[in-house]
Amino acid sequence: MKPLTLPTGKMAKYLGISSDTLNNLKRKGIFKKGIHYTIPQGMRNPLWDVEKMEEWAQGKVEISPEAEKVLDYIV
Repeated sequence: MKPLTLPTGKMAKYLGISSDTLNNLKRKGIFKKGIHYTIPQGMRNPLWDVEKMEEWAQGKVEISPEAEKVLDYIV
C-alpha cells in the first residue's frame, strides 16, 4: 500500500530530485502548505502529500515556468 505522506528526504528520493531542490521550491511558494505538505503539531519538518506531489510531477496541475524547468530536468 502506498503511503499517504512522506518526509522530505523520502519524497525527494521518490520524485528523483534532491531534498534541497524540494525545499527551495517550497520556499519559493511552488508548493503550498495544506495542499502539497503539512507540518503536524509538534513536528518541525513537513510531511509531503504523496498524491498531490505525484499530480505535480505528472503535470496534472497548473505550474509555474520555474517548476516546469524542474520537471523537464527530472523527467
